[in-house]
Amino acid sequence: MTPRHADLLALRESETARMLAACSHCGACFEACPMVPYAPDAKGAEKSETVRGVLDVLTGGQGDAAARAWIAVCTRSASCNEACPEAVNPMLMLRLAKWRANETGVLPKRDAAETMSRVKVFARLSFSEDEQRDWL
Repeated sequence: MTPRHADLLALRESETARMLAACSHCGACFEACPMVPYAPDAKGAEKSETVRGVLDVLTGGQGDAAARAWIAVCTRSASCNEACPEAVNPMLMLRLAKWRANETGVLPKRDAAETMSRVKVFARLSFSEDEQRDWL
């Protein structure tokens, strides 16, 4: 393990400890998130339980379906940061939870072929027919 890698892991652990100590599970961050309506498992979920689930994932647990859905849809809008009364930095909390979830396999792996087909569809929207034939 390189020193920089070790420092990054140490930073993740110290930030996790800080977040666990500071978070009151009020759910203001969850309420402020513009992406929750787009996550079927998170939409309508109990806010404090969802935050507890994210913190569970952050510490290596499974969390609940709502927490996993919220972690997966985070676009880092930072609306949650403005809403948080404890200055936890929920945006970073969700990023670190996603990192941990990807390590532990809590979130399903994205299929690159499926993702790339979507990219191609969007790319084709801005190319003329000749450009599509030549480039794609």
